[in-house]
Amino acid sequence: MENEKVKESDIFVFKKNAMKQILTISLFSLLIFSSCKTTQGMRIEVQRPATISVNPKIKSLALLNHSIPGKFGLIEGTLTLETPKQDKELSNECIKGIDELLRTSERFQIKRCDSSMLASKNTSVDFGGMMNWDQVDSICKKYETDAILSLEFFDTDFSVINPAATAATTVQNVLNGNGAEIEITGKATARAGFRLYDPATKTVIYEDRYKQDKTWRQRSTNPVEAIARLIKRNEALTQVSYFTGQSFAHDLVPLYFWEQRMMYIGKKGGMKIGSRQALTRDWEGALKTWKEEYESNPKSKIRARAAYNVALAYEVLNDLQNAKAWVQKSYIEDGKSEALEYSNILEKRIREFGILENQLTQ
Repeated sequence: MENEKVKESDIFVFKKNAMKQILTISLFSLLIFSSCKTTQGMRIEVQRPATISVNPKIKSLALLNHSIPGKFGLIEGTLTLETPKQDKELSNECIKGIDELLRTSERFQIKRCDSSMLASKNTSVDFGGMMNWDQVDSICKKYETDAILSLEFFDTDFSVINPAATAATTVQNVLNGNGAEIEITGKATARAGFRLYDPATKTVIYEDRYKQDKTWRQRSTNPVEAIARLIKRNEALTQVSYFTGQSFAHDLVPLYFWEQRMMYIGKKGGMKIGSRQALTRDWEGALKTWKEEYESNPKSKIRARAAYNVALAYEVLNDLQNAKAWVQKSYIEDGKSEALEYSNILEKRIREFGILENQLTQ
């Protein structure tokens, strides 16, 4: 018994020492991993051109709801009692989405028409005839705008996705003893058509359709209760209507977006100092520091990293041509795939910048 106790004690000591060794190795590995970190993710703000290019001479837009279903014909003015209230509210929600997004950009001055027009076609999912140019001139003159952005048709729908299959699944789960909790999915859909009227050239310079979907999910042990718990139909349609307007407006103006980039941080010298300058948004200081590091450091690997960071600084400072030149130096110095990938990103940005300049030219 005494020998057995000694053996158990030895095993305990062995296990304890082994755990210490494992913990020491793990901590050491963590320290090595931390000390080996050479890059850091950076978010930078990038301006992208509008998907829809509009003549830069057009600086102001009147937003018109020309989608109200009703008696066939072009009848300007406020809605009558004959027009369904919800149709007006939802189409106006779409106009509101456009209005609020466009006002965040300096591209256009926005005037929202204080009256609506009946659609020129009985169906609510297709384009009707265009407004005549006397009407267009009159509206532009009234609101002192260069052009009219018109919502020509608008339609919404809300449905529960495959409720019969969901109910059947619930019954099967109960029979199998798996419980009756189910997930119900509802989908709201909006379809819209837009036209941009230019009275100066008497042309419709843009015409296209848009479709947007939004889904909502709810879980419950009762299919009927789950459907009842879904976001209310009217609220769902209101949200998808607004979202449709916002989505369209995103395509109409150049906007800023946050994009992810990589930066070499370094452990000492100019690389470390430059990265600290960049983190505090002193990009001009970081640019100078990294250039000095590139010129003075004899190691090709460090020179490549410095050149990569110089390219990043130039991109942030909106000098894309120099950014491209420096990332090429980085790739030539060390041949890293990261530099080649970044070079491709900058090439795309240079192409987009040409479009952007044309869109913003006064």
